[in-house]
Amino acid sequence: MEEDKKKEIAVVGSEKFTLGFRLAGIQKTYTPEDIDAKMEELLENPELGIIITEEELIQKARKKTRQKIEESVDPVIIGLSEQAESQRLKQKIKTAIGADITK
Repeated sequence: MEEDKKKEIAVVGSEKFTLGFRLAGIQKTYTPEDIDAKMEELLENPELGIIITEEELIQKARKKTRQKIEESVDPVIIGLSEQAESQRLKQKIKTAIGADITK
């Protein structure tokens, strides 16, 4: 029986975006000039289980690359954005207190 290898996490984004992940111990961080080439490379890497990237970079990618990102199951691609996080925080506050105080 083959021993299962643990999959790794990669982070793709700006220096500011990747800094926190590097401080948390994630070693595979990238700040590519060509998002399409880097994502193509990472999607083909069998050692990766999760790729975390900035949603803004996904939107800047070519249509073909965005489609591959959206359809990828292994590795899973997680797009993060400040806007999405802000919306989630607003929803959590609304749920906790029963009113939207951010308007």
